[in-house]
Amino acid sequence: MPHGAEGDAFPIEHPNVENRQHSRHRQPHRPFALHRKSGRRQHDRLVKKRSRRDNRRQFLLALHTILAYEIARTNQADMPAQPSDLTLRPARPDDESFLLELRKATMTEHLTRAGEPIDDDAHRARLLHRYDAAQVICIDGAPAGLLKAHRNEDEWFVVQVQITPALQGRGIGERALRTILRAAAAEALPVRLQVLKGNPAKRLYDRLGFEIVGEDEAQFHMRLAARAPAESEAERMSDKD
Repeated sequence: MPHGAEGDAFPIEHPNVENRQHSRHRQPHRPFALHRKSGRRQHDRLVKKRSRRDNRRQFLLALHTILAYEIARTNQADMPAQPSDLTLRPARPDDESFLLELRKATMTEHLTRAGEPIDDDAHRARLLHRYDAAQVICIDGAPAGLLKAHRNEDEWFVVQVQITPALQGRGIGERALRTILRAAAAEALPVRLQVLKGNPAKRLYDRLGFEIVGEDEAQFHMRLAARAPAESEAERMSDKD
């Protein structure tokens, strides 16, 4: 028997044994494209997550801004308006230009509707009528309107109440008119006035207690009955509440 034919010191190994042993511990092979696709999916998920977080942050920021604005607006609406300082002073000759423009701005529409003349001469004639009784309404020292009223032994008569259009709707006319109503009440005298039909000022006179006692084609004739001083004072205090 040839040497080494039996009990050989170098056992014969199968050529694939080593490869099979190493393959037990080797990770399964993944193509490079598969790894890249998996990484892209992970990146997309991260981008979507960040996008949702950013959108949520922007929504909360917008909501906070809206709420802050609404709170500020509510607080401002709840704050009582600071009353302006209203004073009356006798009209002077150098007030005529202001008062003429005031009359044109406040009366032309109503006079036109009533068929009354609206030329400069007509406006000036009405302005100068009882100019001695004219008082300039001032707000914080600046001219803002006209109050013309006078009295005789039996009653007060309000000739004109006009407020600059930019300042209308703030209660200035009512405050000025109430100075006459208080003076009349102090002497227990009635107050009369006339208002062109269609003039929204009639709503104020209605609210103050004036009643229609007559009319013509163009105007209502209105009258406020005499009131006791205590009654007038009570109304004045209620206006402050």
